Amino acid sequence: MARRKKSSQGGVSLFPFMSILACLIGILTLLISVSMMIKQNERDGYTKEELERAKYNNQLVQSDKKIKKEVLQLKERLEKEKTTTAELQRLKAKKAALTLKLSELSKVNKKSDAQLQKVVENLKIETRRLKAEQPKLQKRIDDLLAELKKRKVKPKENNSVVIRPPRVGRDIPKNLFFVECNSTGIVIRDKGSARITVSTAAIPTNSKFAQFCNKVKGTRDSMILFLVRRAGNPSYLWAAGLAETKFDVKNSKLPVPRDGEIDLSRFTR
Repeated sequence: MARRKKSSQGGVSLFPFMSILACLIGILTLLISVSMMIKQNERDGYTKEELERAKYNNQLVQSDKKIKKEVLQLKERLEKEKTTTAELQRLKAKKAALTLKLSELSKVNKKSDAQLQKVVENLKIETRRLKAEQPKLQKRIDDLLAELKKRKVKPKENNSVVIRPPRVGRDIPKNLFFVECNSTGIVIRDKGSARITVSTAAIPTNSKFAQFCNKVKGTRDSMILFLVRRAGNPSYLWAAGLAETKFDVKNSKLPVPRDGEIDLSRFTR
């Protein structure tokens, strides 16, 4: 077999190209490795930062919960303090009202004490006058007993004196109130009530006689009719003058002709 003849022209060598290609591949491999290492490092760095952030966020959440709990406790405490303050204000208002009521009661008590003191003073004055008048009354009693003994006349218990109404034609009020006047004082004969005896000296300050006059004054178409016994003119002058001047009460008088129990049955209508 015939051998191929060598070409007269020289062949191209591929070695330089292969060397350059190998270098490029090595450089690219190195670049890829470096890039991957950089990315891995960056990825590891971000993960750590995220962990720190997550930890910090967790701390913030816990702190927020704690603050909210403290705020809630403060609100509850504030509500309790508001309730306590309102209760305190209510107690202060109640205390003020009680203090005012106590002050008013104190004034009433002082006023009542003053009125009672005045009554006591009037009673003392009336007692002194009665004591001063007692010897005169006793003397009058002794004189009458002596006169009875001298005349040998015994008192008649049931010897009543019938009082007749004034004659027809006089202006007589519809409502008559009677007061007996005798030597020792007056006897208030108020219908439906017990008789009240007042000495002559006690007439100006006697509260019962004042109440009686006010009752007559408050009754329409009324008058006091004084039944004057033979020795009762002094007590009549005191009682009638006081009734007319101080209480402005209309009054008149009828004489009692003799001693004995007064009978007013003729005035019954």
